[in-house]
Amino acid sequence: MSEGLNEELLKELKEINKKLDDMSSPRGLSGSLKVVALVFGFVVIGPILLVIMGILFSLL
Repeated sequence: MSEGLNEELLKELKEINKKLDDMSSPRGLSGSLKVVALVFGFVVIGPILLVIMGILFSLL
């Protein structure tokens, strides 16, 4: 193969490798998912914790 073709293949492989690295990098939660998690925490988890604390304090 010619030197120019080798350089072109190397350049393409580097670009593909960079795209694969970008795809596999960890990403955080989106803004809307954070809001859903916050609402879920207040609506579901909060009352459950209050009930459990109420039961524990009534036993004391």
